[in-house]
Amino acid sequence: MYDLHIHSNYSDGSDDYITILKKAKSLGLKYISITDHDNCKVYEKIADDDITKYYPGKLIPGVELQANILGFSIELLGYFVDYKIINQEVKKIYKSFDVINRIELERLYTRCVLLGMKFDSNILNKYNESKYYYATEFLHTEMKKNMYNKQFVPDEDSWEKESVFFKRHTSNINSPFYIDESDLIPSVENVINLIKKAGGLVFIPHIYQYEENANKILDELINKYEIDGIECYYPSFSNLQTEYLTKYCQTHNKYISGGTDYHGNNRPNISLGTGNGNSFITDKNIQIWIDKKMAEKY
Repeated sequence: MYDLHIHSNYSDGSDDYITILKKAKSLGLKYISITDHDNCKVYEKIADDDITKYYPGKLIPGVELQANILGFSIELLGYFVDYKIINQEVKKIYKSFDVINRIELERLYTRCVLLGMKFDSNILNKYNESKYYYATEFLHTEMKKNMYNKQFVPDEDSWEKESVFFKRHTSNINSPFYIDESDLIPSVENVINLIKKAGGLVFIPHIYQYEENANKILDELINKYEIDGIECYYPSFSNLQTEYLTKYCQTHNKYISGGTDYHGNNRPNISLGTGNGNSFITDKNIQIWIDKKMAEKY
């Protein structure tokens, strides 16, 4: 059983690595990967610890990096990366998180006001970084305080959930809420080169989060870039979507992967190892590339 998409408190997850490892042990997970956003700092801490005290399985060094393609903000997963190289190189190709966060806030606010939304005065100065990890989450919360603003949001899910709003609108070039981040986020090519430089494999995660743009982004990545695999198992995927992606991998000679995108208490509806709580990832094709890579590296 596998869970190769997990976030710790070194990005936007709530659990520290010890908690994650103990939970993985209790669930009988054979392989896991902690894949924090744009950093591998958790592995610096892990390097100074004997993790077999907490977890007898295999921990695959991983990371999830934001990238820009076709004007869309997406993410790529890297597995078996050298965490020291990732932590060193991200400083060169990414602006600091605080800077990006503030710029995104200002740009989204400008978009919202131009569309006619109403906010409290001096709203940008009220952003509390200790309460909200993402500035866009803060603005979405403020947006919802005035029901007048709901008329400008095209769908109920985006109004209710900031994560949906971000994927469906602020990172969607076809939406009036779109934020151009091409000057803030490195290109897909640069991110892939970084993962490869760190000795890793490149995987495409949660492709259907990009909804009507999913197939266009998927084909662009597979046809033009050095992609090793696709996350075929994900909590929000339907059986038909998983089936399509696994066949797509077979057709294009790509590896199959899967993970829950676990964030602990920050996404309480997603459980480690089981996602929505009803299934483990057991596809034996995952074992093939993991064992192959482990034989090469270790």
